Amino acid sequence: MFVVAIIAVLLGVVALVVAASNARRRTVAAGETPNGSAFRRGTNVTISRAASWAAGALFFVGALLIVFGSFFRQDVGQANVLRDWTGNIVGYETASGLHLKAPWVDTVTFDVRNQRAVFVTEQESGQGDNIGGAPDGPQITVQDAEGVTANIDIAIRYSLKPDAVIDIYSQYLNEENLRTRLIFNDIRSVVRSIPGSFKTLEMLTDRDAVQEAILEALERRWADDGIIVEDVALQEIRYGESVTSAFAAAQEAAINVQTEQNKLDAAKVSAQQKVVQAQAEADANAILNASLTDAILQQRYLDTLKELAAAGNLVVVPEGFNGLVNVAR
Repeated sequence: MFVVAIIAVLLGVVALVVAASNARRRTVAAGETPNGSAFRRGTNVTISRAASWAAGALFFVGALLIVFGSFFRQDVGQANVLRDWTGNIVGYETASGLHLKAPWVDTVTFDVRNQRAVFVTEQESGQGDNIGGAPDGPQITVQDAEGVTANIDIAIRYSLKPDAVIDIYSQYLNEENLRTRLIFNDIRSVVRSIPGSFKTLEMLTDRDAVQEAILEALERRWADDGIIVEDVALQEIRYGESVTSAFAAAQEAAINVQTEQNKLDAAKVSAQQKVVQAQAEADANAILNASLTDAILQQRYLDTLKELAAAGNLVVVPEGFNGLVNVAR
C-alpha cells in the first residue's frame, strides 16, 4: 500500500509540473500575434485545469493510502510480524485490536490458534478425513519392537507461541512453509520411531501409552521451535490380517484360561466355606456336649414328661427302663 501511495504522489507531482508548464505557455501565447493564439490559450487552459484536478486527486489518494497504511487490525488468535520495505523486521504484535505502524511497514500474519495435522488411511479423491476436513497426508506405516508392520491414523492439535513468530518468520517465512518443512516431517518421524519401543501386544492393547509417548516426543522436539502440542489422537492402529487373527485367538485363549481360573477360584471359595461351616458346627456341638451335665439331662427328661402329660399322653416308665413307651387311651 505504501508503494501505491508513493506512486500516486509522484503522479500528482507530474500533473502539477504539466499544469505549471501549460501556465507558462499561456503567458507566452498572450504576447504573440492574435493569429492562432486564442486556440492555443483555450487548449492550454483545458490542459492546465485537467492536470491540476488530476494532481489534486492523486495527492488525495496518496494521502488516504498513507493514512490507512499507518494502521492495521489484528484479530484474536493472531500475531503479526512487522517488516519494513527493506525487508528488515522491526517488531511484532500479539494483542488484538487496532494498532499504529509506520506506513512503509508491512505485516505478516500468523494464526496462533489451535490447528491440526491429520494423517489417515489413503482415501479416494474428494473424500475427507474422519474429523471433518481434508487430511494432510496418508496413513503412517511403522514397525514395532518385534519388527511387525502396522499402519497408524493420527491427528495432532498444535498451536504457535505468539512471542515466537519472529523466529518462525526468520526461518520459515510463513505458516505454509512451517507446516511442510517442519511440522509434517517431524510428525511422521516421531510416529515412525515411537512404536519401536512397544511390542505388538502392547501396541494393540495399550494405545494410551503409545499416544502419550508420541505426545511427549513431539513436545521435546518442538520445545525450541515455538510450537505447542495441544493433543495427540491416535485414531487407529491397523496390523495385517494374520496378526489380528493371531491376536484374536490369543485373546480367546486368555479368556478361556481366565474363565477356568475363575471357576477354580469359585470352587476353592466354596470348599473353604464348607470347611468353615463344618468347623462351626463341630465347635457348636462341642460346646453343647460340654454343657450337658447329668443334672441338666435329668431336668430336660422331666420337662419332656411334663409336656407329654400336659398333651394328654400316658407315659409308663418301668423301673430301670431307659426308653419311653407311649400308650394311647
